[in-house]
Parts: sequence; C-alpha cells; structure tokens
Amino acid sequence: MTTSEIMQSYCVQVNGGSGVLVNAMTQEYSYVLTADHVILEKNNVVYDYLGKKLHVLDVLTYPKENNAKPVPYDCAIIKVAYQERVAQRCFPVSSLPLRSYLTLVGYPKTERESSDPIKHYDGHMTSVVNELVIFTVDGVPGRTSIEGMSGGGVYNTQGEHPLLIGVECKMDGTGQDQQYGRVQCYSLVIFKQIIKAYESAPIIPAYLECFSRMRDMIFAFNVIDQNNVLNLKVALDQFADSLIVSGMPPPYQVMRQYESQLLVDPMKLDELETCQLWVAYLEFLVISTLIDNTGSADGAYIKGLERKRRLLYTSDGTNWICRLEELLKTARRLLDKDGTLIVASPDAGAKLLPPDFRLKSVISNIASVPNQGPFAIDEAENDIYMSFKLTHLEGIRNSCVIDNEDEYRSLLSHRDQLLLFRDKLSEIIN
Repeated sequence: MTTSEIMQSYCVQVNGGSGVLVNAMTQEYSYVLTADHVILEKNNVVYDYLGKKLHVLDVLTYPKENNAKPVPYDCAIIKVAYQERVAQRCFPVSSLPLRSYLTLVGYPKTERESSDPIKHYDGHMTSVVNELVIFTVDGVPGRTSIEGMSGGGVYNTQGEHPLLIGVECKMDGTGQDQQYGRVQCYSLVIFKQIIKAYESAPIIPAYLECFSRMRDMIFAFNVIDQNNVLNLKVALDQFADSLIVSGMPPPYQVMRQYESQLLVDPMKLDELETCQLWVAYLEFLVISTLIDNTGSADGAYIKGLERKRRLLYTSDGTNWICRLEELLKTARRLLDKDGTLIVASPDAGAKLLPPDFRLKSVISNIASVPNQGPFAIDEAENDIYMSFKLTHLEGIRNSCVIDNEDEYRSLLSHRDQLLLFRDKLSEIIN
C-alpha cells in the first residue's frame, strides 16, 4: 500500500464527521478517535473506508467537572468491534519541529456522495500549545471545504510511514470570515487521558498486539552470503509461526506481567513500547524453546522461565559488559542459581560473554560492601553469583551463526541447520 492508501484505510465516517481507527491493548475492541461535537446522544453510526458499518460498543467522552459546558476538549473515543487489520503507527507531536509537514484525512460533506469521498489536505504545523496543534492547510480552503472532516486523523509522514499525531476538531478562528486555511487539532495525549479516566485499554503500537507483527524482523543474520543460512532462517521463521499459533501470549500481556523487569534501566519505562525489545523477546522465546526442546511458548511456559532464564533490553548501545555489576545484581534478584541473563541492545559488536577475570572482580567488589546491607554476600552467595551465565543476544547471533557461516553452508536441510543452531545455543545458554 502507498502512504496515502494506508492513511485512507484507517479513515472512518462518524455520523456527520470523520474519525480515525487506532489499536487498543486488547483484542476485545478497537478505538475510533474523533471530535466530541460529531457524537450523537445515541445511535452513533461508524462506516469504514470501504463503506462497511462497524459495530459500536461504547462512547467515551472527556470527563466533565460539575457537568461543565462546553466539554474541556472537543475529543471523544468510540469503541468498536475489534479490527484485526489495524496497524496504526503513532508519534508524539511534542517531538515534531515547527512547520513539520502534516496531512489531514477525512470525509468532507461536499464529497460524501462522490466516487472519491475521502480527501487528503496537506500543510504544516504552525504551533503547539497545551496539546492543541494549529495546522495551516495548503491552498487556504474555506469552511465549506473542510466541514465534515472534524475527527479526521492528522499525520506526519517519515520515510514511507505515516505517523498519526492527532485529530482535527475544527477550523481555527472565532468568526466564519476568519475560518480559512487553519484548523485546530488535538494531540493523542488528550485521547490517552480519556482512556485513562475510563480505565480502558491503552492505545498501543500495532506490534504489541501479536508477535506475528514482528516475525519478519527476527534473526537478521549479518553473514557474508545469505544463501548459506537461508534454510536456517526459514526454519526459525516457521518455528516462530508455530509457537505464535500454539498459544504464545501477545506482547502487551507480557509487558503487563513483567513491565520494568524487561529492562536493564527499569526507570526508562518508555522503552517497553520499543519495537526492538519485542523483536528481541520473540527471538528469546524461540531460542529458549529450542534449547528446552518444547513446541510451546504459552503463558505457563513463560511463567516457568521466570527464575531460570531472562531477557533484559536497553536502547543504550554502549558496551554491555561495563554494566556487569548492575546486571549481576539484577540476576540475583530475578534468577535462581545457574540462571541465564540475556541482554539485548543495539551494540552490534557485543561480546558473547564477559571475561571470567572481570566477572570474578565484579563479584569481589559486590562482596566488599559492608556486612549490613542488601548486597553483602558470604561464600554461599558468592557461589550463586558465580553460577549465573550472562550473555548478549547479538553475541549469540555472532557466535552461533555469523562466525560459523561455512558450517551451515555444508548442511542442506532446514532441519540439519536448525539442529546445528540448537547445539551451538546449548553450549552458551543454560
């Protein structure tokens, strides 16, 4: 699909206005973000871009204090039946520079009976104050041209990817004679506040809905000749597919269960929605099930891994071994004796394992903490620290595949390459 086709596919008609489909952290429903003033007291009607009527489940409006009128923000959310196809990408407007290129997509009333009812208006961001975006539209269209687009999605395109940054609510200007070429849009922050007030499922990136969303991104081996490991890549992809359809919980459930325990830096909770974390976690589950010789990575299996094997992610690309003391203390908190901690980070040249002398030195430093304290360790504790196996996901790829590319070339079958990979994994991971 083209960029315009993607934006159009998420555009919906809401009564006399417009709306935009987004993902929710559930498979029970999806959201339509729209303007509050297009909402009816009852019998709201929503049609998707193909003219299909969507089943409306509920309407969420911005909470009013003491029944204040008008509503504080002209924003509302309609819950509709779950739309599996939605893979909306969002972006915080606060991260955009002024005059960023924007596109408004919606259903103008003047075009609703035409063969091409969805229109795209381009322009730039003029200002952002208190999550209200002023969008100057190219061509200076008047009110009659824009009417009906209230609630439409506003996008910033980066590369080939349209990123939803907000929702249009009305023309800018107090009098109709002033309402030319500028529209007001609310950022996604306001809609997240509505969701939180109703204790509803948060808006999430599409890839957190199911691990299948990132299956094509796993095990990207940077070898000299991809043909040498082609059968291995096919086998790993097929194995991942089988795990996903056999009860693997969606990423958002794993995120809810473990939250900061998935991170090297537990205070950086924004990293929980990083796609790279979940690509790494899917690789981690594939690797773990291969080593454990099981064909399931369901919730019970993941629960059983908790004290045996963990993956921690960080977006920090510095050498992971420089944080060895921190990682050992995390391992002591999360793992039983002989447990394995796997770090995932952007460090492409990461070493597989920390040098033994460095490991002993760091453990000795931990032991030197005064005896009254949470990290004071005796000989038994020292044995536990020494039993941990710490490694890096990129180091595993390098050691098991990239450094042994020619070994895979000599094996012709998917199964033989997969077994070789498993044997090499078992030499590294408990």
